[in-house]
Amino acid sequence: MKNIFNLKIFWLVFVAVICQNNIIGQEINVDSLLYETIDLLKEKEYEQVKINAQKALKIAPDYLDYNLVLGRAQEMTGEIDKARKNYEHVINQNKNYEAAFSYLFNLEFQAENYQKAKEVSEAAIKHHPDEDSFYFKKLSTFQPLEDLQGEYTFIKEIQPRFPDNNDLDRRLVDLELRFDYDIAGITYSLTNFDRENVGPWHLSGFQYIRQRKWGSLIAQVNYADRQSAVGSNSTGLQYELKSYYFTGKKSYSYIGGSYSEDQVFPTWRFRFSHFVYFNKGWGADIGGRYTQTFDDRQFYTAALGLNKYAGSFWIYLRSYFMTENRDTYYPAFTLTTRYYLDSRFDYISMNLGYGNSPDERSTLGQFQSRVSTESYRVNLGYFRMINQKYLVGIQGGYNNQEFLPDRFQNEYDLFLSFQYKFN
Repeated sequence: MKNIFNLKIFWLVFVAVICQNNIIGQEINVDSLLYETIDLLKEKEYEQVKINAQKALKIAPDYLDYNLVLGRAQEMTGEIDKARKNYEHVINQNKNYEAAFSYLFNLEFQAENYQKAKEVSEAAIKHHPDEDSFYFKKLSTFQPLEDLQGEYTFIKEIQPRFPDNNDLDRRLVDLELRFDYDIAGITYSLTNFDRENVGPWHLSGFQYIRQRKWGSLIAQVNYADRQSAVGSNSTGLQYELKSYYFTGKKSYSYIGGSYSEDQVFPTWRFRFSHFVYFNKGWGADIGGRYTQTFDDRQFYTAALGLNKYAGSFWIYLRSYFMTENRDTYYPAFTLTTRYYLDSRFDYISMNLGYGNSPDERSTLGQFQSRVSTESYRVNLGYFRMINQKYLVGIQGGYNNQEFLPDRFQNEYDLFLSFQYKFN
């Protein structure tokens, strides 16, 4: 009896070992098959991928890697619903699969299910907060959903996480230009000279801005009073109309014109520029200017600009090449640097310039006599929005201006602005 009992135990142990070896063999085969299947996926052998994955899932139905590769093969062959189910199955079973979130987001986004794609990205951020790509996946859904306010709010939330991402800074400024609001305000500039019998010059303006999603329309009236030692010797009005309008997700144009019957201003001014933004915070513009002075002289200007967002800084270099008779060209350059404190209305600015461009406002009435002369200028300014309603600004400037060959005068500018923003 004892021998029979020992024999039974032997067979039980033998069968158990054989079964365990079979199970281990199956697991090893399934693992090996996975590597083979992944290689097939890379080689775009999608039908064989499906066969391998389905075979493996019959043996190991909880092996989620096979649901993932099966979903990829199905997506690549147009079986979108089946692929979606496999991705969702992986996510429901195990939230640690980052790839499943990524694949499902891409599938929904490409299918133009933008709201669903946004929900997938939000779930991915919740379970994988350290994966940066999911934040940008969510960000990409706001524009097709036409949720500009949501995009603005989300960028403000993630901006501290990506302090060196210049595209986020540029996009914030772009979004602020696409909200609906109106602005009305006044500006005033005072120019003093260190030369006897000249100045001071006063320039005042009233401006109304109508900002909409398509762009903005700006109307402005300016009044100039140029004084000399014997009293006021030149006054006049100028009427301006200009517009910024969006031409694409990364481009916009500017067009403007002005007219005056008084010699203190040019008779006609026309301006146009087209702006394009590139990746990594870079942008460029090209345009032209036309100026007809009160004595019927006509000047043509080519304008080229290059700008860059670098963190909270915006740096802009613009060059002008002006001519009257197309035989002689006069250059001018301006370098503008802004440090943004919060919104696009809150910044500290510094401007450096050489030459006299048709975009200078305070001395524009003397453009025809200054265009061929040398000029070296610097301006410092501070602009702020208060209580989301009031826009105030102050800027001071110095200009070393040639008024006769090799003779220079010093000019000191003070600029003030006060505006009210209607939401």
